[in-house]
Amino acid sequence: MDNRKKIVLGVVIVSIFIFLTTVLVFVYALYSGGQDVPAFFRPFVEYHIHFMVLMGFFGVVSGTIVYNVLESSIEKEKRVVMANMDIIMKFLGDDDRSVVRLLLEKGGMTTQGAISALPGMTRLKAHRRVRKLEGRGIIHVEKHGKINMVRLVNELRGAGTE
Repeated sequence: MDNRKKIVLGVVIVSIFIFLTTVLVFVYALYSGGQDVPAFFRPFVEYHIHFMVLMGFFGVVSGTIVYNVLESSIEKEKRVVMANMDIIMKFLGDDDRSVVRLLLEKGGMTTQGAISALPGMTRLKAHRRVRKLEGRGIIHVEKHGKINMVRLVNELRGAGTE
């Protein structure tokens, strides 16, 4: 089932859930107030427990459908990000690749000092690599006092989670 059908099904089930909740509250308010319940709503009074179970069922089903729709779209987004990251990594040199790998390992954010601690990387080389990657739009650099925080751009940040 594609996402559009799942969304429509989810909306229908959530609508039924809201309708049942509204009817049950309305009928309960009438019945507990001693007022006469319309004939159409009498089954809701007689089978109150059954409708409560049905509401619980609709709640679980709608939650499951919404979860599946969101989870599949998140997985699709992760696959796109991973494909983009693979393409970007092919065009980078070895030093740039090691910087991006370090950022992915650290959740998309690290200091420039941590980059300079990479094997074969000096402070000057790290500075040049960071500026080069920032110029290409792969990372952002934020100054925090004397420390440069290096972050992957938001479009690439999800690539390191797998």
